Amino acid sequence: MRVLIAPSGDETGKFCAILSAFPEVWHGSILDVGCRSGGLRQALAGRNVSYIGLDLASPTDIVANLEEGLPFHNKTCHVVVALDVLEHLEHFHFGFAEICRVTSQYVILGLPNLYHVTARAAFLLGRQLSGKYGLPPEPPLDRHRWFFSLPEARESVKALAEKESMQILEEIVLIGPRLAKLGGAWATARLPNLLAHFYIVLLKKSSIA
Repeated sequence: MRVLIAPSGDETGKFCAILSAFPEVWHGSILDVGCRSGGLRQALAGRNVSYIGLDLASPTDIVANLEEGLPFHNKTCHVVVALDVLEHLEHFHFGFAEICRVTSQYVILGLPNLYHVTARAAFLLGRQLSGKYGLPPEPPLDRHRWFFSLPEARESVKALAEKESMQILEEIVLIGPRLAKLGGAWATARLPNLLAHFYIVLLKKSSIA
């Protein structure tokens, strides 16, 4: 797996890194599932693409719930992007099938690695990972429903991709600039499950699908 260094530690840095990692895919219609505030739209500014943002609530182009299926016909969009989305779903596998169904070419999927050193330290010290985990007194609007390691994510994506007639073109792990300055790229390449926070995979629709 290639180790990708984000230019900054925020969401914009993640988007810029992913855009530069796969320069050949960004054309045609781009469906951003779980678009949040539309940061990917901003990162794509100046490119000849048609961007569609989809999320559970406004502001977004389309309000829809991936758990209930995407409101598109098969092979509608050239690229479907789903970053930090599937782990929020009760039906992870259905969500994966849906994003593969509506793409005509590529899927870019991003999943967290909950076995990285920061998460391990949080558990050791008795700290909460984030507001997306835990047991609040009131039902949350959104939460993470799956807790998995990098190897688990890779194995599941491989099996699901085969089932949905998708080919894995490349797998990447993402690190921030601070870790990179400390020699983190070299270390992450050798210990990705310990040091990589984020797993990114580029998939392509099979010609027979």
